[in-house]
Amino acid sequence: MPQESAPELMVTADQVGDWYDTFGDIYHQTLGESVHCGLWFPPDEPHPTSLDLVDLSSQAQDRYTDFLVETLNPRADAHVLDIGCGTGRSALRLTRQRGAKVTGVSVSKEQIERANRLAADNGLSERLTFEYADAMQLPYADGTFDSAWAVESLCHMDRAKALAEAWRVLRPGGDLLVLESVLTGELTEEDVAVFEGMLASNLPPRLPDFFALVGEAGFETLELKDLSANLAMTMNVMALVCHDRREEFTERFGAEFMDGVINGLPKAREVVARKTRFFMLLLRKPLA
Repeated sequence: MPQESAPELMVTADQVGDWYDTFGDIYHQTLGESVHCGLWFPPDEPHPTSLDLVDLSSQAQDRYTDFLVETLNPRADAHVLDIGCGTGRSALRLTRQRGAKVTGVSVSKEQIERANRLAADNGLSERLTFEYADAMQLPYADGTFDSAWAVESLCHMDRAKALAEAWRVLRPGGDLLVLESVLTGELTEEDVAVFEGMLASNLPPRLPDFFALVGEAGFETLELKDLSANLAMTMNVMALVCHDRREEFTERFGAEFMDGVINGLPKAREVVARKTRFFMLLLRKPLA
């Protein structure tokens, strides 16, 4: 049977012109000034197997972790402390790449259970240990660890106490990698509510105040990098996923919670993009 040809739709030049005159600005408002596709995936690199936003975000997080591993640069025989270890994915990646032993701590029992299961599933329980512990009162002796990182976790703690404990359990010459947000603008009451309700976070300090905490804890600063655009993009992806999967998330977490998230996301994205900066700091406990 002969294949039917596809129907033709011939828009006129006037129709195209009228459409762009009336609606064309939607492209500028959503995509930017050039009005064409962005090169998200360079043609000379493998394309992702999935274009799902969550999968793409996981890949971006892995690239982020790789950058942090390279920056911390632990030796194969090092013992690394993961402060606020989450479900263990970052620690797993560090151990796979460098062979270092990692001990992770979290105040979430569910996270610790999942992290230890991840280690066991990958046959790395001897090198990856995850323990329920408060990073402001660590159950380890002085000088236990060669290096440590706190990846977006100090915001959930008393920063001064957490930095003092990190300094205590590090060996002299040990490095601490910190990812931290700092304030650049004045916060309204609505902004403050974002940190408590949406992020379960203490308010960010000003950059000079954070450096004062670092100095008081005894650390010296080796490196500072601004990663603000990455955090802002992550918040944008989170907003898209929450909107796309609102029905699914409502069934799982409840309507009241999801209504709060959806209503709070615009303000959270604004605060992150306009009133904070996000930095990576590499710190060192001096040898003497």
